[in-house]
Order: sequence, then C-alpha cells, then structure tokens
Amino acid sequence: MTRVLLLGGTQEARALAAELTAAGFEVLVSLAGRASAAAYPGETRTGGFGGEQALADFLRRGRFALLVDATHPFAATISPAAARAADAAGLPYLRLERPPWHPEAGDIEVPTLAAAAAALEPGSRVFLTVGSASLAPFLGRRDVAFVVRTVEAPDLGGRADVEVLRARGPFALADERALWDAHPFDTLVTKNAGGAATEAKLLVARERGTAIVFVARPGGQPPADAADVAGLMALVRRAL
Repeated sequence: MTRVLLLGGTQEARALAAELTAAGFEVLVSLAGRASAAAYPGETRTGGFGGEQALADFLRRGRFALLVDATHPFAATISPAAARAADAAGLPYLRLERPPWHPEAGDIEVPTLAAAAAALEPGSRVFLTVGSASLAPFLGRRDVAFVVRTVEAPDLGGRADVEVLRARGPFALADERALWDAHPFDTLVTKNAGGAATEAKLLVARERGTAIVFVARPGGQPPADAADVAGLMALVRRAL
C-alpha cells in the first residue's frame, strides 16, 4: 500500500486521515502532543522528529510516498520545516490550510499576541481564546478581567483572578449565547484560525456588540495547496 505521512492536530486532519484510509492509503498520523490520538483511524505517533533533516530521514526510512501537512494555521515552525524535509527526501508535499475568518467593519486585526494585549481597554471584560500556550502576553494586564477558554490547563503565571473554561470545540451557537449570558464580555480576543468549529463565538460577539480583536496568522508559511479536505484529496489522487 502507498504510505502517507499526515501531520495532524486539526479537525481537517482527522477527516483527511479517514478519507485517505478509506481510499486505500496506509496512513501514519504524526501529532505534536496536544491532539487526541484516539480521534484518528489507524496508526499514530506523538512528538517531534528532531529537526527537518531527521524528518527527511524518517520519510526515507519509512518509504513514504507523500507528506501531507494539515497542521494548525498558527503552527508557524513545523510547516516550513516539513516542506523543506519533503523536498530533501524527494517527496511531494501538500498543505491544507483552511481559510481565515474575514474581519468586518469595527473589528481589530493585529499582527502579534503582544499587540492584541496592548489593544485592550483598561477595565475590559475579555473572552480570551488564543490557546493555553499563548497567554503570557496578556497576563501582565492586571487592569483587565479575563475569562480564558483552552483545551489544556494553562499556566496563569500565578494569577488567581483569571477564570478558566476547559473545553474543546466545536461549539454550538446556543452554548456560546449562554456563555455570553453568564459573562457579559465586551471584548473577544482570538487567533484568526478560521473554520466552522469555533466560528459561533464570532457570531455571538457580533450579536451582542462585543469588540473582536483578531491576531493575524504568522507569515513565512508555505502556500496552501487546498482549503478543504475534498480539494486536498483530489490533489493526493493526482500526485499518487
């Protein structure tokens, strides 16, 4: 069977793993460590490769025919390294990146997490959805009240006044409305990850007149070959 290494960690990666397996490919899903391996069919591995040369060696030893990158749009390091590793191993590299959300009039888009923290008004009640590893720039803002939603338990830097909600999407519109009822947020901060799984928070923020601060995607990423699973699968079939 033709072997495919799939770099996962997203909803699209889970769907791709299922589609590739159903199409008869032998798929190994590689996860950085935060995603649940149980969500994927077939074989998985967890952890890094030890650099792009080590990844190129892994691809050669494993006799893979293709490297598919379906990592998170904010996984700024792995995608460029994976593209170079595939090239070094002489393999095709295909990247799926879902489209970003489109800020509307009145929304704020900033280039970095630090800029997002600086943009917050003193006294704001902020719903912070940037991931457990991205909180440090915000925790110095003692003049802002935060409710943080993350999948994993975050390090709050000793702050005891930050409320943490542990949850994994997708999030239903009704549940997001109930959250706003319980917490009258005046600002939402989110990475511009795109996708339907967490889009409901944007819809409710706009319903309630909540300001939205988007952190833009990192630069330097390889260009996306497809924006959805169907498009990527068509390219896989063409490549193999």
